[in-house]
Amino acid sequence: MKLRSQAQALMLCALMSAATYSTIRAQELTESSSNPDYVLGVEDRLSIAVWKEPDLSRTVAIRPDGKITTPLVGDIQAAGRTAKQLAADLTTALSRFVKEPVVNVTVEAIESFKVFVLGEVSTQGALVLRRRTRLLEAIALSGGMTQFANRSDVVLIRYDENRETRLRIDYRKIVSGEKPELNVFLKPGDTLIVN
Repeated sequence: MKLRSQAQALMLCALMSAATYSTIRAQELTESSSNPDYVLGVEDRLSIAVWKEPDLSRTVAIRPDGKITTPLVGDIQAAGRTAKQLAADLTTALSRFVKEPVVNVTVEAIESFKVFVLGEVSTQGALVLRRRTRLLEAIALSGGMTQFANRSDVVLIRYDENRETRLRIDYRKIVSGEKPELNVFLKPGDTLIVN
């Protein structure tokens, strides 16, 4: 019961801090809010529909190499593209075989948005997220911090373009409202370590 009320308090703090988000170095670690389109990732499941061509329509999962395989086209890059971009790529590729193809790509299941939470939380491991999620929300989804957690020493590890970035975060300053900008949005592959 106490853990549940702590999780609810964390969620409330996360929502309150989102309203007062300001710009500092931590903003470099957040995703741009100007591009709301979901970027496809490895393990995502897609439904590809080609109008009036049922043999070309199917459900596929993005492979570890970031590609999918479709009839006539063969392998095509999907990870790192939006559904609209992939539909355009498939339309262009299919136009060699089908007169004026109309392709629709729908994300059936998001499986690539995983973050990892380690250390002094109730449940360590991978979190499969379904939407943009902030640091406090991920800690709450992991069951909250244990009694042994050092609330002034949370580390966010992020890999961008083969470069590791580490940001040391004081959880207490986020919750108190002193530094709400540290409650960053997480990206797929991020690792949180609660010391």
